[in-house]
Amino acid sequence: MTNQNELLTEKEVQREYKINIRTLQRERTLGIGLPYIKLGRRIRYQRGTIERCLKECTRGGHRYDR
Repeated sequence: MTNQNELLTEKEVQREYKINIRTLQRERTLGIGLPYIKLGRRIRYQRGTIERCLKECTRGGHRYDR
């Protein structure tokens, strides 16, 4: 079981969710993409937020949602 409150670095997000670091950085600059937390100069992503965003962005395959 994963901790939904766990804070992940860009590298951890890239490794676990296969989202390129440059994509995370570009989307952050543009004000789009995954919500993030800024702690001083550090950027972190909350695991539960990532998973909710990915679920909300998923399209099609409704018959498999059961």
